[in-house]
Amino acid sequence: MGKKRQIEYYEGLLAKFGADFKTLDWNSSESQNLRFKIFQEILVYGRKAADITVLDVGCGFGDLFGFFKNEKLLSRHKIRYTGTDISSKILEVARKKYPDVRFELKDILEAPDLPRFDYVFSSGVYNIRTTDVESHMGWVRAMLEKMHALANCGVAVNFLSEGALPLAEPEGINAGRYFYFSPDEIIWLCRHMGSRYILRHDYHPGDFTVYLLK
Repeated sequence: MGKKRQIEYYEGLLAKFGADFKTLDWNSSESQNLRFKIFQEILVYGRKAADITVLDVGCGFGDLFGFFKNEKLLSRHKIRYTGTDISSKILEVARKKYPDVRFELKDILEAPDLPRFDYVFSSGVYNIRTTDVESHMGWVRAMLEKMHALANCGVAVNFLSEGALPLAEPEGINAGRYFYFSPDEIIWLCRHMGSRYILRHDYHPGDFTVYLLK
């Protein structure tokens, strides 16, 4: 049910806003690109920085590929990009924007035949909750484990941070559609997957990124 609601949520925004960053529930294209810049920096810490394969989980309109292209990172790092998403309508837009790029309609938790990639990225995918809190966190953990298993060198994933919210109303933090994560809780999950990880909470007060390194 959570997956169906996710698709309905984003396709509803698509019907309202069209091929716009608002459809992906970003405040601005600038904030979206800031997160992509932090993703790029995993190459500083990872074992490989050239001739790399990249999987973009929940790729939306393929904007991460667009960022790589605009910043001339595709040629600099020799990036071979693949994007996956669970919404066919969202992917229709991605394929029109980037007709020469590989996009696949896939839920990585249900796709047993996925190859491994050097780096796996996932931006903004976990910020909308369509199930109860326990189920949402269980899904996040399963996704992190799957992405970690698919990555040869590392995973970069971002989350909304509860540290940006007033602490006066802790019970109401996750009462709405946006889900705010505890960095400590995410790091606890990461510790059970490997010993090499980095928390980035330095680029935006309401957001943090985790690198899971191999």
